[in-house]
Amino acid sequence: MFRRLRYLWAFLLTAAAAVLLRGLAVTLPSPATEVLSPINESPWELGKLVFWPYLCGALLLWRLEPPGTTSRGGHCAALAAATGLMIILCQLLWDIVPRYALFCAAVLAGMALYHFVLRRHLRGSELPWYLLAILLGITYLLLTALPPYGGIFLDPHDAAAMAPIPF
Repeated sequence: MFRRLRYLWAFLLTAAAAVLLRGLAVTLPSPATEVLSPINESPWELGKLVFWPYLCGALLLWRLEPPGTTSRGGHCAALAAATGLMIILCQLLWDIVPRYALFCAAVLAGMALYHFVLRRHLRGSELPWYLLAILLGITYLLLTALPPYGGIFLDPHDAAAMAPIPF
């Protein structure tokens, strides 16, 4: 029974990790918590809501999968896809859909992508997918410390405040 619900358990673990990381960043603001949780409402920063917690869910999925049916490289590819989807959804649907719904959509899409496509069809070397996940994590570390200005790094609340006043 537990193995049949493994995706539900992984989703719940991912959601719990996201809530805990966000709560930790709000109650104890420090550079360590700023790396793991969004520091503003930019799409890039909201991608952290998926990236770090999804690692917990992917680890649980990997442990619960029957031997020989899992792809660790597939988990890394799904992690990158879910994070990218969260960034795209935040950029496109900023004022339309609440952030928690975007989070749920991105995580569920990443898990569905893994289950239906990547688990079965991503064979061969897993090293490129490991490197992709590691590089994305390093990019989050660096761009949290030195964020660029503009594009997906721009907080929409700040952009509205800096817009010129129309005549």
